[in-house]
Amino acid sequence: MAHYLYSKKELPEGFKYPLSFLEIVSKKDVLDLEPWWFLYEFEDFAKHWLFEIKKQYPTRKLIPFAKASNNDDIVCFDGSDISGNPKVYFVHTFATPGWEDRGSVYSFDEWLRQAKEESAQYRAGRAKLDKV
Repeated sequence: MAHYLYSKKELPEGFKYPLSFLEIVSKKDVLDLEPWWFLYEFEDFAKHWLFEIKKQYPTRKLIPFAKASNNDDIVCFDGSDISGNPKVYFVHTFATPGWEDRGSVYSFDEWLRQAKEESAQYRAGRAKLDKV
């Protein structure tokens, strides 16, 4: 099954995905980072969230790429960055504009490192609950 990436028409002019993100997308197996999941797994969800983010925060150029399964948080590339290594924003969807910002990290690689740590903690917590 091919993974879905937004078309050039859907992306802000000049935007380039980070190479490390494209490497992950190119792999057959999807990287499991529960509670995070990558939007490229599901074209319909990816398109939905791109539309939803544009609708909710029209003054920002955000390109969603992963969603938390345990809350309304989504992570987005800075679509105004044309360097090929855009900042990553944590966005709390459905918040009033101006209140959606949950912080940022300097790169996809930094987000990925944090997401792996968060995933390990999340799984450890679930394992403890399963034993109760």
